[in-house]
Amino acid sequence: MAGQVGKEELERAKVQLQSMLLMNLERRPVVFEDIALQVLATGKRLQPDYYMELIKNVTADDIVRASGQMLRSKPSIAALGTLDRLPSLSDMEGALLDKNGQLPSKRRFMLFR
Repeated sequence: MAGQVGKEELERAKVQLQSMLLMNLERRPVVFEDIALQVLATGKRLQPDYYMELIKNVTADDIVRASGQMLRSKPSIAALGTLDRLPSLSDMEGALLDKNGQLPSKRRFMLFR
């Protein structure tokens, strides 16, 4: 996951993210929510063009740096329902390091399917 990102793959991901941003902002309730969240968080509202430019300027090195930081931190786990069969945190961390997502213990859980 922390390997190099292909140029074509990166460009496709950036176009998809920009498209999703603009499509979401076509709905009036989403626009109102966006304005409220931005004003509450930063005290001002930035136009979509600002975010479009930020997305455009993302480089492959940015992706590698961000993914490396995420992979070096401990995972966050959320579970719902009966937790008696939930694997231990250390088992889940081990499965994240395994290329197939296989848990180190003999349980029947896999993180990746």
